[in-house]
Amino acid sequence: MILILISPRNAGLPFAEWLGEEAGRLLAVTAHGTDPGPGFRDVRTVPDYFDDASVHEAARLLCAEHDVTRVLALAEVDVERAARLREELGLPGQRPPSAHAYRDKVRMKELAAAGGIRVPAFAPVTSLADVEAFMAVHPGPAVVKPRGGSGSTGVSVVGSPGDVAADVAAGIASGGMEVEEYVAGRFCHVDALHMGGEPVVSVPSVYTDGGCLSHWTDSGNGSWTLPSDDPLYDRLVAETWRLVGALPAAPSLFVHAEFFVTDADEIVLCEVAGRVGGTPIPAMLEAVLGLDPRRLWARIECGLPVDLDTVRDHARSAPLVANFGLPPRNGRITRVPLEPPAGTRDFTVLAEAGEDWGGARYRARKSGDFVATWLVTAPTAGELLALVAKTEAEAEAAFGWDLVPGEAS
Repeated sequence: MILILISPRNAGLPFAEWLGEEAGRLLAVTAHGTDPGPGFRDVRTVPDYFDDASVHEAARLLCAEHDVTRVLALAEVDVERAARLREELGLPGQRPPSAHAYRDKVRMKELAAAGGIRVPAFAPVTSLADVEAFMAVHPGPAVVKPRGGSGSTGVSVVGSPGDVAADVAAGIASGGMEVEEYVAGRFCHVDALHMGGEPVVSVPSVYTDGGCLSHWTDSGNGSWTLPSDDPLYDRLVAETWRLVGALPAAPSLFVHAEFFVTDADEIVLCEVAGRVGGTPIPAMLEAVLGLDPRRLWARIECGLPVDLDTVRDHARSAPLVANFGLPPRNGRITRVPLEPPAGTRDFTVLAEAGEDWGGARYRARKSGDFVATWLVTAPTAGELLALVAKTEAEAEAAFGWDLVPGEAS
């Protein structure tokens, strides 16, 4: 049987369809109130899905009652949990040393630097004094962020230690933070599949202006695939495979690597995750690969057959594609789009009129929280980016917001 750890953010994914041969033999651990969908033999829920101990205990109980042969995890929060379970049960897949390296941003950069990858200056942080000491040696803006975070949650760009926000200071007190130099430049990502020690497919892309931090200014964000004849294409692919080689190996890996490309044309690692990128990247990758990358990865992780030659062929012939999403505003939604903007594909409204995104929910938003997402395709990069800008303006205008006092309309 296959045990799936289902973060509430992944609720609704069609696991039984993706893993059709195993439908009825699936097990799940998820949060109270989360419907894992059809096809599950047994499900255990926990009140707090961010409590590692509770999730691990629920998984152990399922493993004690059923013959578990594989463990599947798609969310960042579950990467190390799944690896520990595989280690305990002697199951195939990524083990703790590799999973930890793909989650802990300090360990990740230590290994990457040792492997010849250019990384920002960085240091672990256990107190504000560590930030002060780092910035004394590396003056200028610095980035303070959780060592194991995702979705840009808890990230702070500071000009001095005194600029550290209260929520980041709380993270520092817990000892789970990192500080690194701020790197300016184009922000890129590479989504790549690696199996049996060999590269299978890689998709280099460039984030739109602001990248994953655009939601701080309530601006939409997305990314677009690089043309294969762009000089940066092969360089990003090569750097991704060098990075995979520098970190502890796993039988198979789907990685989401992020790099800065500086004005001096130097590629600098931001970070890398051992999972499929977050929304709306999967939709963009599906347009490139010919199937949902989460489905592809789920089948590989569960030991089920996949047609890799078809995936490679589709990637070679795919058009240029961009994904884009609008983030929530600090207030209540009064109007949602009734029709998709012209030229979009897979336009999806992820909110409804009357939904409240204000207050604490707004402050806790992640870079992957959107009220609408979509794709566009075009034959050239210039046409693609023009279409992104056009559809963003139309989608933004179709939403209505009753903003909290002090918010711009």
